[in-house]
Amino acid sequence: MTRFASRFVSLIVAFGAAHAAPALAQPERPGATTINQMCPIGKEPVASSAGTVEHGGHAIGLCCPGCARPFLAWDDVRKDEFITLAIAHREPGQDLDPHEDAPAPVGEAASGPTYPYTLPGCPVGGPLGSMGEPIVKVYDNREVRFCCASCVGKFEADPARYWGEIDAKIVEQQRMHYPITTCIVSGNDLGADAIDHVHNNRLVRLADAKALDTFRADPATYLGRLDKAIVKAQMRDYPMDVCPVGGPLGSMGEPVEFIFMNRLVRLCCAACEAKIENDPAAFMAKLDAAYAEQQRKAYPLDTCVVSNAPLDSMGGAVELVAGTRLVRFCCDSCFPKFRKNPEAFLSKIDR
Repeated sequence: MTRFASRFVSLIVAFGAAHAAPALAQPERPGATTINQMCPIGKEPVASSAGTVEHGGHAIGLCCPGCARPFLAWDDVRKDEFITLAIAHREPGQDLDPHEDAPAPVGEAASGPTYPYTLPGCPVGGPLGSMGEPIVKVYDNREVRFCCASCVGKFEADPARYWGEIDAKIVEQQRMHYPITTCIVSGNDLGADAIDHVHNNRLVRLADAKALDTFRADPATYLGRLDKAIVKAQMRDYPMDVCPVGGPLGSMGEPVEFIFMNRLVRLCCAACEAKIENDPAAFMAKLDAAYAEQQRKAYPLDTCVVSNAPLDSMGGAVELVAGTRLVRFCCDSCFPKFRKNPEAFLSKIDR
């Protein structure tokens, strides 16, 4: 079974609605016992046999019993936002009427597949988790996480500034993981003039402005093409036979092929997706460690790819995993230069 990390969040949350309490009165749907039709975790239709979980006086249906624990792990703000979507009969995964009027966009985002917020820090304040559970907001199909409530107002007062800063940080974070060297639209090589485009928290590299326009007209098609290329390229040498969250692959049925930051992550079940999204550093570190262990013995260089200094010249080598590749450095001061132009330095390993 193949599942990709695509959240189809169709309700555009206006500023006032984003803070609305979930306990608003709602007529009960005929014959319904839950507030939602789609599972908040699996994005599949709810099943009566899967049971329900409670929040804010509402019964939330699930597609399978394994989705209960990940939903309960969400903070209250995120649960409230899901209930707001469910009240409007527009929860993620539900088909919408394309002719229905929608509020004006709040944030700078795009239609089509959307992806979780992957940065470790709040766009306004400090590290996520430094002020308690992060606050999750969705603006025009795009997720943002804040360290505290006071940062939300600052973000909404100057969204253009913060979207620009978020995009720049996502490019820096994800570029070294980008899995292919050709444009997913034109097939041309990604040269020095390639465009780094952030689509709803996911980096997409395109050959030129024409390819960008084509991508924007139909992002789902090209992102699906990118997902397939990632699975094809990374499956053969995938280094783990266990889920980084749960148990052995295959213990819960066919493994789930989850795409996170343009990297393949194999999971024992779909319920593990939310745990990676909520704490990516911890779980992606396990995948990085597996790739490093797999490749360290045969690593071909004894010098730093950035400084050309011996790997032990600064007290001992340090390492990064770029996509699926182990890269060794003399010190972590070389990391920023590598992240700005990873292709140039990775080519040294291949010589």
